[in-house]
Amino acid sequence: MGLDIGFYRDGEEVFYLRNHDDLFEALAEGSGGNVYNGYSDFYVTLHTLAVVAIMIKKEFAACALTADDALSEIPEQFHSLDARAAEWKELLRYYPAIVAFLANDIILNGPLICGWSA
Repeated sequence: MGLDIGFYRDGEEVFYLRNHDDLFEALAEGSGGNVYNGYSDFYVTLHTLAVVAIMIKKEFAACALTADDALSEIPEQFHSLDARAAEWKELLRYYPAIVAFLANDIILNGPLICGWSA
């Protein structure tokens, strides 16, 4: 079993990740509040992404990565990648691009809903 994370707008999936536990924890920490009473889906706002960016900055420093090590493109196969099978340092390099992608979408269209299952 794993952690499936989907980002939705109007019932349509915008972005998807599998087993990115540390990223999910930062998203949940910065949550914009639950969407529905009794459910764990939560809003992802620019504030949420600011919390994630702080986590990324700390983890970059801990892994001796610099801003130049961040990747700007998210390859298609990354969406279905099981993060448990990848090195943390390599995953981390993609996270700034994910934050930028989600932030751009939020700026254009408003908050996203993060739905997840474990």
